[in-house]
Amino acid sequence: MDNEEKHGETRICIGYYNRSVVLTYIGLAFAVVGICFAYVTNLTWSVVCLIIAGVCDMFDGKVARACPNRSEKEKDFGVQIDSLTDTVAFVVLPVLISLEMGHQGPISIAISVLYVLAGVIRLGFFNVLVAHQTKDQPIKNYTGLPVTSAAIIFPSLWLISRFITRVSTTIMYDGVMFLTALLFVSRLKIRKPKGIAYYIFTVVAVIGIIVLIYLQYWR
Repeated sequence: MDNEEKHGETRICIGYYNRSVVLTYIGLAFAVVGICFAYVTNLTWSVVCLIIAGVCDMFDGKVARACPNRSEKEKDFGVQIDSLTDTVAFVVLPVLISLEMGHQGPISIAISVLYVLAGVIRLGFFNVLVAHQTKDQPIKNYTGLPVTSAAIIFPSLWLISRFITRVSTTIMYDGVMFLTALLFVSRLKIRKPKGIAYYIFTVVAVIGIIVLIYLQYWR
């Protein structure tokens, strides 16, 4: 038994709780709160939580790489916990939002199943790739659409849905969810944002949240 395992036996809880994963945990917390809001049909705040979870995901990798003394087990744990969080925030939560919007017909449900399946396959495949590369090496390109894009796609759909008919909303939402599922598992090469793009997306996210709250309470 190595020193790290001996040290782990002295902990009250299993897992890691240092600053390398704290932002991932915060994103997961907002995803769960978003699920709770969707369950009580408060979809505006559910979508807001989805956006915040997306912002957390943008920066959690940077935070983790800023911790140079992480052990290999901490790096492995970070990869796994990030994918599990992505499953909750960007795979399950959008489906629940769709259901609570009233998209509950057979076609909508079939597309939701496809979306979840594609998202889980993508995340599992990503974990396999990461296991065979240097974990502190930033990814320059995505193969296929990352599941975190849900934090942009579905809030945008929610905004559009406020101004069109129910039938149009269902067709739009089902169509985009179907296309997104296909892109999750495609071999399309997408350049990963870097540098100032992170901050531009953050500003856009803040503006989006303000617009959502305005439409909910002051429009």
